[in-house]
Amino acid sequence: MKDKASYNFDYSLFIITLILVILGILMVFSSSVIMADIRWKAPYLFVIKQAVWAALGLIGMMLFSNFNYHYLQKYVKILMFITLAVLVAVLIIGTVKGGAKRWLRFGFIGFQPSELAKLVVVVALADYLDRKKSRIKDWRGLWPAFFMIGLFCIPIAMEPDLGTPVLMVIVSMNLLLVAGARFWHILVTGLAFIPFGVIEVLRKPYRIERMKSFFSSWYDINSGSYQLSQSILALGSGGFFGKGLGQGQLKMMYLPEPHTDFIFPIIGEELGYAGALFVIALFILFAWRGLVIARNSKDLFGGFLAVGITFMVVFQVAINLGVSCGLLPTKGLSLPFVSFGGSSLMINLISVGILLNISKKINSKS
Repeated sequence: MKDKASYNFDYSLFIITLILVILGILMVFSSSVIMADIRWKAPYLFVIKQAVWAALGLIGMMLFSNFNYHYLQKYVKILMFITLAVLVAVLIIGTVKGGAKRWLRFGFIGFQPSELAKLVVVVALADYLDRKKSRIKDWRGLWPAFFMIGLFCIPIAMEPDLGTPVLMVIVSMNLLLVAGARFWHILVTGLAFIPFGVIEVLRKPYRIERMKSFFSSWYDINSGSYQLSQSILALGSGGFFGKGLGQGQLKMMYLPEPHTDFIFPIIGEELGYAGALFVIALFILFAWRGLVIARNSKDLFGGFLAVGITFMVVFQVAINLGVSCGLLPTKGLSLPFVSFGGSSLMINLISVGILLNISKKINSKS
């Protein structure tokens, strides 16, 4: 007789994730092959890397789907220490790219510690909420949570990277609300973060230019940034069914970095409205399965962890799509499972593995 836990394995979530990963490999190939050939004389450079990371990530996902998630709670302090250590290390010995220190390199392998930090913050908050849920309706119960969030956000902001701390704060605040924190406490805290955000924007000239371009695009899309204009053009030129996979024009050195943060416009151009809607539908289904797992979790830690992981993916999707469509200022956040990026893909797939493990424990005695 099969173990009862095997019946609770969320095959829907697994299949949704697998489709997104496969789609990501196809779109990374389509969006990067010409650019990689022109710049590095290696047309398959990015798709090969993406495929390797996808394979490793899927292995990690399956390993963590069989790894008892309660061990994450048991060793959460060690996880926090290691993550903070690598965040500090990247500020000291990290590889500079585009004026920012965000990567640690080990030979030919690059790792972005901020991707790990997003998951560890969720684990740390889930642990805290499991132990102190009854206290978070009071300011004194919220301060330790705010301290933990800031502890990880500050070194990431120093890289500099503003998009990831913004995402982490949004995910954390919503997780606190789900756990029972008072709305006005979260609102006041969010308003208190605004001056820090303004200071961070003013600290870097390129951020000021991004904000100017964003606001000017409200009145005239042509007065927006070049990247935004090309993104909107790509999204609008695909029609309902698109130009066909590999047939897009904007990736031909017009849209900067089309295989990373702006891969969604390439989907819109090549697969059309239907393809873009299909991708959005997959992420909606992902959110649904993640929240179902959270609701049915047999313990508070598992429930909060599942909510946090689901929020971590879904809010990043919302920000990426908002940027691609001109609804939000430009941020350096990729489209989960789809955009090129080894660290992001690996951590997101491991996070799905944790979700799958929580689903397996539902109604299980193991």
